[in-house]
Amino acid sequence: MYGTEALRPIREALEQVHERLGYAIERLKSFDEFRCMRWRCTDCGYTKHFTRPMPEHVAPPCPKCDGKKFVAVS
Repeated sequence: MYGTEALRPIREALEQVHERLGYAIERLKSFDEFRCMRWRCTDCGYTKHFTRPMPEHVAPPCPKCDGKKFVAVS
């Protein structure tokens, strides 16, 4: 009984560290995905503009040719 009560603060501290590390790892994973403010359709050359950086999968479909493939424009 006394042993489990004495370990409770250590357990809570470790759980907090675990949660913070999980959050940090998820944030780092979000930087792996390339984001750009402009994506160009490879079929017709139309450039789709965004107000903030977006990943490639957000750009399709192209409003001109319904193309599905885009490349980043710097």
